[in-house]
Formats: sequence, structure tokens, C-alpha cells
Amino acid sequence: MACSEVSHFAPSQQMEDIDQGTLEIDVRRWTLSGEFGKKGSGPGEFNGTFGITATQPGELAVADYWNKRVVICSTEGKLKETILLSDRPRNVAAIPQMSMLLVVDTTKYVKVFNKNNKLDFQFPTVPLQDIDNIDVDLRSLAVKRDDTIVVGDVKRMVWTEHKPTNGELLRTVSLQIPPFYLAFDEGTDRTVVSGYEQKQVDVTDSVGTTLSTVQPSIQDRPVTNCLAVNSGNSGLYVGVSNGWNSDGHIHLYDVDGNFLDCLAQGLTFPLGITFTSDGQLVVADGFSVKTYRKM
Repeated sequence: MACSEVSHFAPSQQMEDIDQGTLEIDVRRWTLSGEFGKKGSGPGEFNGTFGITATQPGELAVADYWNKRVVICSTEGKLKETILLSDRPRNVAAIPQMSMLLVVDTTKYVKVFNKNNKLDFQFPTVPLQDIDNIDVDLRSLAVKRDDTIVVGDVKRMVWTEHKPTNGELLRTVSLQIPPFYLAFDEGTDRTVVSGYEQKQVDVTDSVGTTLSTVQPSIQDRPVTNCLAVNSGNSGLYVGVSNGWNSDGHIHLYDVDGNFLDCLAQGLTFPLGITFTSDGQLVVADGFSVKTYRKM
């Protein structure tokens, strides 16, 4: 596959010092196993799949940006429910064990929906008394191992952490690039931050210090956009593209940012990456959802 990468490490980090940790190398290939959706506003259609998450076994939630809705469907694309919104959803995440669906949109509040897909509560990412005086731009969501909710704010270049029970602000972490997309590596407690038009992905520690930086390329040319990220036992998954309707890819890296493989090509604009309970890789690809299996 025509992928090539450049990774820049912190000055103190040498290649011979890299600890591969629990990285599982799997020589099987990811193969497209299904696709559903097309551009539009009707049932089974999407207009900007800005995010995706697995809510429970066999079920997905898709942020349908321009249609102002979150679509709940099976992993095969069968429509289960539609959550209509007043504002455009930018990303989604889930806490399955608490039956919670999280949504960030174009407002200053994170929305929390219950198991019946009804709005349970919402919370700001700054102290409530300061919300009218602080500009925020909420773009990304992630959930840590202890169910702490993490929200990426590209305006302030921070992530904020919140209690899942009530959204209480726990701490704010400053970053070097805007967190358009976030993921946490459970094995190392590292955070993966994708900077969109910054053309790079930073791997940081728990306080936001950059440990390594990845600058993806396609056919030896730097990509225009670094998009969705996710993390698993096999490494870090990053969606990259050179613009809408271009040849987007999904790249795989180890936890230190070393390029391992190009898993998928020919994507429109990979804005969301998640995994199903049976191990399928699912990509929100602009106007459709694609699923991949290891063969």
C-alpha cells in the first residue's frame, strides 16, 4: 500500500529505547465487510458523519452533523432510533456500563442522554459562573478507563475532565495542538491528540506533555488533514485525508508513534473510528459508515 510516514520523537527518546509494551502484532489484513448510508437527509442517509461510537453490542451511534441528529443503528445499518437536536453534533462517545451517550455540538454544553436516548442532563466545560465570559469550541470526546469524560476544546487548546455522574469539572489540561479528536491508550495512559489542519498527531502523557509527534503522509507527501483517532491492543488508529472526496486512509501506529501499517484506503473523509464488541473496525466516512474485519 502506498503509505509512508515520518515520526518525530522527544529529544530524549531514541529508537533503541522504545518499549513496545503489550503491543500485539497481527499479520491478518483488514478487509471491507460492509457499508451503509449515502448523502441525504432521509432514513439511512447522512450528511456529515462527524463522529461514531459503539453504544452496546451490535449498536452504533452516528453524529449526523448537517442533519442535526444522532442516528442510532445496528452495526449493519438498520435504523433503530433518531435523536433530533437543536444544534449540529460534532462528536459522540458512550459509557456502555452506565447506559450513557455523550454528544458535543456547536454549543458550550456537553449533552448526556440516558438508556432511552432522552436528554438526562448537560454540563459546561468551564465553571458555570464564567460561561458567558469564556469562549470555547468543543470538538472531541473520549472516555477514560474509570469512566471520566474528556472533552477537547480547540479554542483554548485544552482537554477538560469531568465526572460522569454530573459533569463536574475535575481538571483542565493544556495542549500544544488543538484537540479536534482525542483517544486514550488504556495500556499506557497516553493520550492521542489529532490536530486536523495542523497535519499532525501528538501522543502525550496524562498532563499534556508531548511524548512523540506523528506527521502522516500519503505517497511521501504530508497529508492535509489528521482526523479521527482510536486506540486498541494493536496500536493507534488514525484517519488521514487530503480533503473531502479524496483518497483518505486509516493508518496504524504503535504507542510511541511509529508507523506500522496502512489499513484502509479510498475513504471520503474518515471523521470517526470505533470498534464493535466483536472486533470490527468501523469508520464514519463523511456520508456513509464502513465496517472492516480482520481476515
